[in-house]
Amino acid sequence: MAELIGGATATLTIGGVDLSDKMTSASLNIEYDSIPTTAFGDSVETLIAGIGRATLNVVFNLDFAASEVDATLNGLVGTATAFVFKPTSASVSATNPSYAGSALVTSLTPINAEIGALSTASVSWPVSGAITRATS
Repeated sequence: MAELIGGATATLTIGGVDLSDKMTSASLNIEYDSIPTTAFGDSVETLIAGIGRATLNVVFNLDFAASEVDATLNGLVGTATAFVFKPTSASVSATNPSYAGSALVTSLTPINAEIGALSTASVSWPVSGAITRATS
C-alpha cells in the first residue's frame, strides 16, 4: 500500500486551469444522510443511505497574474464549474485516482490582507451532481 505524507504534490484543476501550485490545503468530503429503518421489535437501530453530498475545500495563496487564482476564480462565482482533484501529480492509476465533478462556486474572498501575513483565499464549495472516480 502506498501512503502519502502531506499531499505536497496534490493537483487540482478548476475550470480547466491547474491551480495546484497556489493551493496550500485541499480536501474533498463526501457524505450521505443516514435514514433510520428501525421497526417495532428491533433491538438495534438499522439504517440506509439517504441523500449524498460533497464539498470541495481549498486554501489558495492569492495571485493576481493572468491564469492564476483571481483571474480564474473571479468569473466563476455564482456558477458551477468542472474540477479534477488527484492525490499526486503522477498519472491517474489505481494508486493515484482522480476525482472529478462540478463545484458550485458559491463564494470567494478576492482580497484578504493582513499586516505581515500571506494573502490567502479559503473556499468551501458544494459539489453539484455526482463525483466520478477514475483509476486509468
